[in-house]
Amino acid sequence: MEFLDAIHPEWQHMWAGLADDRLNAGDAICLHQGKCWEYMGSSEDHHHFRHPLHPLTDKPEYVYVERRRVAVGWACGS
Repeated sequence: MEFLDAIHPEWQHMWAGLADDRLNAGDAICLHQGKCWEYMGSSEDHHHFRHPLHPLTDKPEYVYVERRRVAVGWACGS
């Protein structure tokens, strides 16, 4: 597991992918009772996010956003 900082080239892509998740309706923050999405780190294939109290479900939620290099590798046949 690695932790990407805000200057990493994938930073904007991974947060946009989080916003696009079915739970979030375009909102990458989903502020609810002072809680919001937290970036937990990145594996080789995915970026990991956790929301301790999601406004849609009122419970903890986890989303895994596919890394760009995985999608590009798949499209190129790697």
